[in-house]
Amino acid sequence: MPALDLFLHEERIGQVEPASRDRSRVNLTIDPAYRQTIVLTESFATLAGRRPSTDAVSSFLGGYVPEGNHRAQMASRRQIDDGDLFALLREFGGSIAGALTTRLPDEPQRDRPRYEPLDDTTLSARLQQALTESDQGIPDDSRSTLPGYQPKVLVARFDDQWVHPHGRAHSTHILKPQVPSRPSRIFDEYYSHLLTRAIGLSTFESHLSTAGRTTYLAIERFDRTVEGETVRLHHQEDLAQALGLDWRSSEVKFQDPRWPGNPKRATARRIAELLGSIPGSHAAVAQWIRQLTFHVAVGNNDAHAKNVALMHLEHGTELAQVYDALPNLFQDGLIDRDLALAIDGQFDQRRISSERILAEVASWQVIRASDASVLVEETLAALDGALAATEPPAGASPRMVERLRWNTGRLLAGQEISTPKR
Repeated sequence: MPALDLFLHEERIGQVEPASRDRSRVNLTIDPAYRQTIVLTESFATLAGRRPSTDAVSSFLGGYVPEGNHRAQMASRRQIDDGDLFALLREFGGSIAGALTTRLPDEPQRDRPRYEPLDDTTLSARLQQALTESDQGIPDDSRSTLPGYQPKVLVARFDDQWVHPHGRAHSTHILKPQVPSRPSRIFDEYYSHLLTRAIGLSTFESHLSTAGRTTYLAIERFDRTVEGETVRLHHQEDLAQALGLDWRSSEVKFQDPRWPGNPKRATARRIAELLGSIPGSHAAVAQWIRQLTFHVAVGNNDAHAKNVALMHLEHGTELAQVYDALPNLFQDGLIDRDLALAIDGQFDQRRISSERILAEVASWQVIRASDASVLVEETLAALDGALAATEPPAGASPRMVERLRWNTGRLLAGQEISTPKR
């Protein structure tokens, strides 16, 4: 089986090969001439001529492949085992999150990047395909993918025209179709985008639109920049990868309520400690505090380690913008009120207060208590103002804004969020 060349931007890092006995593992041999100028990962060192730990490499590269039903369906379409990491990278590693690509040394014509214009009818069909078949609506010759469970289609946009990437051509946008069983979901997510932009936690653009009879949310990728018809990549690594969590499990990105200190799973503290170890750590930790405060206030129970990311850029490493932040815990009758990551040992969002957030931050021992207090208070005050000034889109969940204002007001008042009285 031919090996794969691993590139970061257009610089060859080395060669990826399947591990001899375990299909879920791959080996990476760093090229003797490689000299790191942009950080590849926080999970292992990239020393020229060396072969890093197979487990570390596999957890890192496996973090870029599809998850859950998407992985099973997409692997089945390509007639490969959905646990075969090398095969997944061969089929879908041409355009993944960040600036990494995997390429065959003698790249076949079908892998060469090209784009195809998408009319409304075709776009609607691709969105419906993503809904019904869980395969991200990619063409048979596409080598693109993203992790995650929500139905999505990867497209690019040039001169106000949607185009479909073929081969290892890069997407610039993620399109999320309206899910019939949860029709308000994309409208709620769009409202979250409006809030994060208003308070400075994100800058990427997004909008709601339709193709045929299909309504969708279009999200600009923050790990891409379009220059004319050239897509410039920015390297991204999520915190599940940076922490070396096992790519084969969909659970390790969440903290375990039964064993909160499980070293094989993510915690807010482990994320903070990693952020505290990078150059320029104060800014990254401060952003993590702001993001964590936002997730608590809006009731985002999906703020797990794969929905937090690092950007490894020419000038250094920083925390990525907030993404995939859906307000969920306002819903009446919701059985599971747990956050993805505990705050001061508490998973139930209703039991969280500003005091608990600050106690959680104090346990990290990576930032002064006075700085943390200012960050939490400023974030909540900014969110309170944004909620008052930002109209939700038609189609958003009833009473969502009311509940988010309740949450924020309670936190600002130093009280537990609790549940509003009828």
